Amino acid sequence: MNNKWLDFNDASEQQTTKPLDAEDIKRRIQQRLPDYLTWLYPNGKVKGQKFILGNIQGKKGKSLEVELGGANAGLWHDFECGQGGDIVSLTSEHQVLDAERDFVEIMRFMANWLGMSQSFTPPVLSYQQGDNEDLGAHTGKWDYHDSEGNLIACVYRYETNEGKEFRPWDVKARKTKAPNPRPLYNQPNIKQSSEVMLVEGEKAAQALIDSGHCATTAMNGAKAPTDKTDWSPLKNKRVTIWPDHDEAGLSYAFSASKTIAEAGALSVVILKPPEDKPDKWDAADAVKEAFDIPGWIATTERKTIKSAGLQLMDWTALRYQGKAPEQKFLVEGSFPLGVVSILAAMGDTGKGMLTLKLAMEVACGEGLAMEIFGGRVLEQGTAVVFTSEDDQAEVHRRLENLDPGNHRLNHPEKLLIIPLPNAGGPFAMVKDTPDGPSTTQEFTQVVRQLQAIKDLKLVVFDPLSSFVHADVNADPAVGSYLTGLLANLASETGAAVMVVHHMRKPPGQKPIESAEQARDAIRGSSALVDGVRMAYALWPAQDVVVQQVCTTLNLIPEPRSFYQGAVVKSNGPADRTLRTFKRNGVGLLEDLTGRLSGASSSEYELLVALSGAVRMAASRGHPFTHTGGNGIYVQRHRLPDMFHHLSRHKLESMVQALLSERPPRLVKGVAKGSRDHKWLDSSMGPFAKGKGEFSEGADSV
Repeated sequence: MNNKWLDFNDASEQQTTKPLDAEDIKRRIQQRLPDYLTWLYPNGKVKGQKFILGNIQGKKGKSLEVELGGANAGLWHDFECGQGGDIVSLTSEHQVLDAERDFVEIMRFMANWLGMSQSFTPPVLSYQQGDNEDLGAHTGKWDYHDSEGNLIACVYRYETNEGKEFRPWDVKARKTKAPNPRPLYNQPNIKQSSEVMLVEGEKAAQALIDSGHCATTAMNGAKAPTDKTDWSPLKNKRVTIWPDHDEAGLSYAFSASKTIAEAGALSVVILKPPEDKPDKWDAADAVKEAFDIPGWIATTERKTIKSAGLQLMDWTALRYQGKAPEQKFLVEGSFPLGVVSILAAMGDTGKGMLTLKLAMEVACGEGLAMEIFGGRVLEQGTAVVFTSEDDQAEVHRRLENLDPGNHRLNHPEKLLIIPLPNAGGPFAMVKDTPDGPSTTQEFTQVVRQLQAIKDLKLVVFDPLSSFVHADVNADPAVGSYLTGLLANLASETGAAVMVVHHMRKPPGQKPIESAEQARDAIRGSSALVDGVRMAYALWPAQDVVVQQVCTTLNLIPEPRSFYQGAVVKSNGPADRTLRTFKRNGVGLLEDLTGRLSGASSSEYELLVALSGAVRMAASRGHPFTHTGGNGIYVQRHRLPDMFHHLSRHKLESMVQALLSERPPRLVKGVAKGSRDHKWLDSSMGPFAKGKGEFSEGADSV
C-alpha cells in the first residue's frame, strides 16, 4: 500500500491568502487612513475629518487637504498648485512614481504597509487606461478631476504617422471613451477662482496653469461639441476665451461663448489674438516664447458676449501700458472704427444715397470703388443699414441706380439693408420711463444679432429720430444715454456705428457759411454732439460758392445740386477739408474738391481755406486785420503753410475779395467796448456782433 500521500513534508505549500485586487487594497487603506497618512507624512495633522499638510513633499502647512471619511475618503487636493486625486495618486507622489506606469509597484507598497505577504503579487487591474496597442506609447497625459478632486477621466496624446491623436479614458466606465457629459479641465482650481481662462487643448491650459493663471479647456478642444460639455463649473465665473489664431479657433470661441453665457457665467469675453502671430498660435506658444501675457490680456481688443457690468478693478493702469493701439478708420480721414459718428444734413441732401453707397463699398467694394466723404474705404466686411423712411421698393430702386452691374450680389450676406416699413416698423433703441431713459428689449435683441456678426464693419441707423422714443433734441440725459448705449455697441463689435440726423437752418434763415456753423446747426441737445466721437455735416452751398464752382469747372448751376461738407467735430485725427459736392443723375453726391484744387486758374481752395482760418482766429480771440501790424500779411506765420509764400499784394487782395462777395464771407467787426471796425470775422462771428474779446497768448490756425 502506497502511503506516500500521507507524507506531509512532501505536500505542496497550501495557499493561505486569496489574491486581492487593487480596489480591495485601496479599501483597506481607506479604513486606516489617519494611521497610513501619519506614517507617510509625519508633519501632517488630523483636524476633524481632514488630514492637513503643507504640500506633497511633506512640509508643514495647510495647503494640502485629504478627506478622512465618507464617500470621499482618500481624496486630496493641493490648493496651492491645483493638483489632486485619490489615495493611490497621493502614494505615487510620495514615492515619486508614475501612477500609471508604476501601478503594480504602488500596490505592493500599500500592501506591505497593510502587513500582507512579501511574496504577494496582486493581480491588479489599473483604474487608468495605458497604452493603446494600435498607437504605441502615449506622449502626453492629462487628468480631469471634478471640483472635489475625484479623477473623472484621462486624455492621452499619441504621435502617429498622420499626426497627433488624442484618446480619452473614462475612469468610471473603464473604457476608452469620453464621459457623458464631458468634464472641464482643472475643476478644483476653477472652484477656488472667480476668473477663468478658456483655451483650446490641455497643453495650452496646463501651460497657463503652470504660469499662475486659472485656465481650463473642454475635452477635445476646438473639435468639442459645445452641447456635450458640462459648462456648469463656470457658473458665476468671469470667463475669458483665448482662441487659437485661426478660423477654427475663432469659430469655436463664438460657439462656446454663447453656451457658457447660457450656463450662467457672470461675464464672457473673447480676446483677439495678435495679428502678427502665425496660424494656430496659442497660449502654449505664448508661454514658450515668454510672451507678455498679462500685458496683452489687459490691452488687446476683445468682444464682450456677456457683461457683468462695470468692474472698477478691470481698469487699472495695466490696461494702458505699452504702445497705444492705432485708431483705424472705415473711411480715410473720417468715420473711425469702433466709435459712434453722426452724419448730419438738411432734408433732400442725398444722405440716404450716400449711406447706401458707403454700405456697398464696405460689403462688396470690388468694381464699385470711388471716394466717399473725401476718402477711400479702408475696411471690408459686413454692413448693416436700418432705414425707417424708405420701403423695400425704394431701397431696391436706389440700389439698382447705384449698382447697375449687380456687384452687391457677389457677397449678398455681407450687405444687410433692413427697410423697417416692411419689417414691422421702426424699433426704439431708447424710451422714456418714470425713472429716466431706458434701453428697449427690441434693441437688445438687435444688438445680440449684431454682436454675432464676426466681421461687422458698419451699422447705420437712418434717421436717428425714428429710433428714440424720448426727447433727444431737448433732454441732455437722453442724448448722453443714447450715445453711451451706441458707444458700447461700437466698442464691442469694433464697427463704425453711424446715426443719420437732421440739421436746422441758422437763425434768420441765413445760409451756413462754415463748418463751425454747421456743427451748431445739428439738431438736439449739446450732449448728442458731445457724446459722439465724430460728426460729419452736409449743407447747401452758398450761391457765391456755386458760381465759383460752375465757373471753374464749366458746370450748369442747377438748383439743389451743390452742397458742402466737412468733419465738424472729431476727438481724434481727421481730415477737416471743406469739401464741395454735386448731386449726379442718380441722386448721389460726388466730391468735386479734387477737381477744384487741380484747376490751375482757380483760387477757390485758397479762398475757402483763408476765410476758414480768419474765422477760427476770431473765434479764439486772436483776430486778424486787413493790413497793418495785425494784418493778414504781417501775421501770415499764423496761417496754414499754403499761405506762407504768398506776397503781400496777393494775400491782401484775397481778403478784399472775401469782403466784397455778396453776401460777404468776411466782414470787419469791432471788439467789445470799441467802435473801431477793423477786425476780420465772419458775419455771424463774435467781432461781427460787437462782442469779440481778445485772448492772451500766441495762436496759430
